[in-house]
Amino acid sequence: MVFQIAYMSAAKPGLTEAEVHDILRASSVNNRRSQLSGMLLLLDGTFFQVLEGDRENVETTYKRILSDRRHSALIRVLEREREERSFPHWSMGFEKVHHGGGAELAPLIDVADLTGNPDVGKLREKAPELLSFMRSLYASRHMRGAPELDRPA
Repeated sequence: MVFQIAYMSAAKPGLTEAEVHDILRASSVNNRRSQLSGMLLLLDGTFFQVLEGDRENVETTYKRILSDRRHSALIRVLEREREERSFPHWSMGFEKVHHGGGAELAPLIDVADLTGNPDVGKLREKAPELLSFMRSLYASRHMRGAPELDRPA
């Protein structure tokens, strides 16, 4: 079994491309060492990340992520055991998605505002849709071992 978590967080204001590349470089090295795989989406200033592997390694990595000052307001939106990895050949896949264009862009999800909201369950309900989107991106890259997408119930 593979343990998988997903979380969302708000990127710090003014996060630069260089900082994003630093995150990806360090994550790739650390995840290979810990035998983790996953993917990171940056959606207009909101991070959505999936990590998968051995439960202890995933939890240790998540604790390290909690203290990273390049983002805030972490919300764990998914936690489950799976038969197989969703991103078996990516120590850290990445995709940047923009909703619209221009400097007036508003984040798709304002994670910072949601952390105080007792109804975060609605955000958790969206996690499977985001995960399915990420898996379709993975499959579109023609990755060996790309898993079948979950079928709607």
